[in-house]
Amino acid sequence: MKLAAERNFKVNYYEKEEGKNLWIAESHLIDEPHDISVILEIDMDQMLIVDANIKFYRNPAKECILIEEIADRLVGLKVDHSFSQNAMKITMGPSGCPNIMTLLNISVPGILYYYYPYKIKCGEMTQEQFFEILREREKNACLAHTIIFSEEN
Repeated sequence: MKLAAERNFKVNYYEKEEGKNLWIAESHLIDEPHDISVILEIDMDQMLIVDANIKFYRNPAKECILIEEIADRLVGLKVDHSFSQNAMKITMGPSGCPNIMTLLNISVPGILYYYYPYKIKCGEMTQEQFFEILREREKNACLAHTIIFSEEN
């Protein structure tokens, strides 16, 4: 087997300011033709994107950088079960970029599973409170949640 291509995706989450519940979700793609960064500021109390930045450092076509202009349209999107569908309307199609959608999909939906455990680690939340949030908001978010929370009844 011979490697034909390699794409490297990285996601980092940051607490922007302690006690403010503002987090940064930073996703990055590096491959031969691309070096792209998407940085989102998320209000975790409201589960809402409050700032967005898309930056191409390397791109296969000069027109690719035009997608950077859509970042403002991501502001106001809710971080919930409808996020991917709503983001897709903005980032896909003739005026979009599938790489941006991929970066959004690997960073935004997963933030819950890092934010709440971080709050538990800091002593700001209990494990039981986390599971209650999952039960209320994410009970059908994936196969495991659907099975776990339906077995409780």
